[in-house]
Amino acid sequence: MANNYYEGTGVLMLDRVTPVIKALFGAFALDENYPGDGLAYIARIAETNDPQWSDVLDELEALAKQLGIPVPDEDEPTLAPLLERMAADFGTDQDEELENLIEHHRFEDSADLEALLLIATCLNDGHNLVAIQFEGCWHCSKPRLFELGGDGCYLSRDLTVSRSSTQALQLGEPLRKAILAADAEEASALIALEAASLLAGIRDEPFRMTVRHRVAERLAQTPASTSR
Repeated sequence: MANNYYEGTGVLMLDRVTPVIKALFGAFALDENYPGDGLAYIARIAETNDPQWSDVLDELEALAKQLGIPVPDEDEPTLAPLLERMAADFGTDQDEELENLIEHHRFEDSADLEALLLIATCLNDGHNLVAIQFEGCWHCSKPRLFELGGDGCYLSRDLTVSRSSTQALQLGEPLRKAILAADAEEASALIALEAASLLAGIRDEPFRMTVRHRVAERLAQTPASTSR
């Protein structure tokens, strides 16, 4: 019988590690001293630590009590009402992205870094977290075909860039077929889709459209002029 695993390491880009950061990312083997210079180590290691939303709930409840924020009285505590109260205390309860997260996120099973980043920026107790960089890999205890790979992401409130090795495989075959068939329409559509995916990571829509137009202009330039 084969076992599948996912693990990875990364850094928080911030001014300092605070109680909020410890509550949100403590289960990620947080190390505030490494590598230093505004970076703090985080990790998700197979069979060692698998950060769950239940871990985040427990830590935020403890922090809320320390800060004198009333914890919702529930037989089975949930994260959404607690986040609402903490956001109100931090003056960010009107943040539209946070409101949408609280309304629609299930907060079950493994904790995801993108949601944690948003929560952290709305509960800023001086940490000033600006981004998360993370690289991971999945592997199998047996060298089975296509059960090994990697991914990486750069997450911030302004930009999300995320790619996996699987995406390279999924793009390569249809693009090769389009090239062999001399199908410029299909090849250009595949490449445009990749570019659109990258552009979609820019949160500011007006700026995203400006960048899109500028990219189109650059692609239309002759090879000799693209270096300028």
